[in-house]
Amino acid sequence: MHGVIISNLKKYVEEKLGEEAWDTLRDKAGLPGKAFIPISMYPDSDLEDLLAAAVEVTGQGRDEILKDFGAWVIPPLMKMYRSFIPDDWDAVTFLKNIDDRIHERVVRMKDANAKPPHINVSEISPGLLEVEYQSHRDMSYLALGCVYGVAEYYGQKAALMEEKRVVGTHRTFIMRISAAEQTQRDAV
Repeated sequence: MHGVIISNLKKYVEEKLGEEAWDTLRDKAGLPGKAFIPISMYPDSDLEDLLAAAVEVTGQGRDEILKDFGAWVIPPLMKMYRSFIPDDWDAVTFLKNIDDRIHERVVRMKDANAKPPHINVSEISPGLLEVEYQSHRDMSYLALGCVYGVAEYYGQKAALMEEKRVVGTHRTFIMRISAAEQTQRDAV
């Protein structure tokens, strides 16, 4: 697992649950005192153990935590990798290019042997996307949360229309991306 994900998980946990919560999760995960550096790689089991601890501490489901974290992590990742993203993109364009032009490139830049998930996004009709997640990891809800986060980052709205579990950890989500509703302040 890429350290940038786990190091951002730490920030997420501290923001949502308080600074002491990270130490609690690491202890419950059997990782007391372990530091996670953004540029390093870690065993997938470290993230899984931290997620299991988060489920125990919060009472939330694993997929719910992954989805919320996925939406939360987009702004820091966009800031970190801004040079990879053309200024004229919107949420749909970003998502359609996520696997080939961004995700794969960033992960392989850090570790040539990494096995990132395959995330294929195709536009079925204007604003209607099919997001296909394939990986040996069961992190599809992280990807789903990221779709929500990308839409919000671009001032748009994402809505889940359909979810299909194809095989094992392979999932497909049908998402509608649309302009965010006008706020009352914008209407004045």
